[in-house]
Amino acid sequence: MYRDTHQGLTPIEPDSNSDGDSLYPGSLGEASYTTSITSSALNYQYEPNDEQEQDRLDLSHHIYLMLLKGELLRAPVKDPKRVLDLGTGTGIWAIDYADANPESEVIGIDLSPIQPSWVPPNCRFEIDDFEQPWSYSQPFDYVHGRELEGSVRDHDKLFEQAFENLKPNGWLEMASFEPTTYSDDGSHLKATNFLIAIKNMHESSKLFGKDMTSSSTWKDRIAKAGFINVKEDVYKLPQGPWPKDPKLKELGRYHQVNMLEAMPPYT
Repeated sequence: MYRDTHQGLTPIEPDSNSDGDSLYPGSLGEASYTTSITSSALNYQYEPNDEQEQDRLDLSHHIYLMLLKGELLRAPVKDPKRVLDLGTGTGIWAIDYADANPESEVIGIDLSPIQPSWVPPNCRFEIDDFEQPWSYSQPFDYVHGRELEGSVRDHDKLFEQAFENLKPNGWLEMASFEPTTYSDDGSHLKATNFLIAIKNMHESSKLFGKDMTSSSTWKDRIAKAGFINVKEDVYKLPQGPWPKDPKLKELGRYHQVNMLEAMPPYT
């Protein structure tokens, strides 16, 4: 799981020559059963699955690659035979993983059939709801979930089902950009309108029954489901191109676009 926070991490040095196109001043960072594809299944809701949102999902994948220095995962998985990608979206992670691991069978599931038709031979996509009972005939070596905040009603049930459908010594990995903001110097508190917007989004997600602030509870919940060797990795993610470090500046520029493009589908 990748959760962004400012506690215990090295402060990011701002660029004194920043072009000023960040969102606001200061050092900010944010921390089922398979259904065949029929005409009715393909008649999914246009928003937030339109082309613009799909491009944003692919951009998010690129940001993760930058954060993880080109790696597709953090778990020490060795020679996985079966891999499950929850909420696969455009399928970009599943496709990349299948390309990099031709001996693995990679299954990506999502509620919407927006994945490409041409995929690696060891990769396939299914229309499925991971919140419903899982019906897989064989267990997995690795279960991957990314950016599922706001999509899960019962995290405990999800983690329990993942545990039950993993082989002994299998791995579950969850990743998320924490939908909030922090700063090393407290300057984020000056962005009052932004903080109000975040607060309203959090409250709305709780009323909807799919809390977007749950990532901080994942570690304990995953352990409660029966997993051992549970580890949480935390990364700082700038919300704009204000850092002095060139790599962080580039990362912040991408994530600024990611946040702005995420506003319509999340609201």
